[in-house]
Amino acid sequence: MRNLGGFLFWACKMAKTFFTSDTHFNHANVIKYCARPFGSLEKMNREMIARWNAVVGAEDTVYHLGDFAMGKPSEWPNFLRQLNGAKKILIRGNHDRSRRQMLEGGFSEVHEKLEWEGWLLQHHPINTPRKLLCGHIHEKWRRIGWIINVGVDVWGFTPRTIEELIKAEESPREYKCRSCGATLKRLEDNSGHHDGKCAANKPQ
Repeated sequence: MRNLGGFLFWACKMAKTFFTSDTHFNHANVIKYCARPFGSLEKMNREMIARWNAVVGAEDTVYHLGDFAMGKPSEWPNFLRQLNGAKKILIRGNHDRSRRQMLEGGFSEVHEKLEWEGWLLQHHPINTPRKLLCGHIHEKWRRIGWIINVGVDVWGFTPRTIEELIKAEESPREYKCRSCGATLKRLEDNSGHHDGKCAANKPQ
């Protein structure tokens, strides 16, 4: 922060807020159950971390709407440490452990549900006239009216801002190359999935 002519200017960019759900880190079977485009558990974990960090900065806030990880709770802090964000706030899902365990695992806050700027945030979708952000349903649908599924399976395995979410069409999931934006059939290492024709790799 610096003072120029009586005005304060912040050197850092304005922090953003992101939403996501149902990452299911360390859950091998979710690849089969939800037809996730990864060849192994390790590749899924690595790619989701990379996609999170490609959009979330060090000063940003992320609301995770449940089902963060599976397996041993002792392994979860390792995932959180690798994920960007000044605050990572969890809305507990049906696969998450107790509030105490999730706080000990590294989340800044843990809630059952939460109000955020006129939106209700909770894990399960419900029939409601209110604006709702939810998860739980994985790839089943992206949006019904003002009920929006923020789960990674319909958002390219990437956290999204509220502006991106409210522009959503009721369309299937999208897999995009992080480098050039081309549509991918598989995400795994983000290379070689569109016949080596990544625009980012073309000579200038």
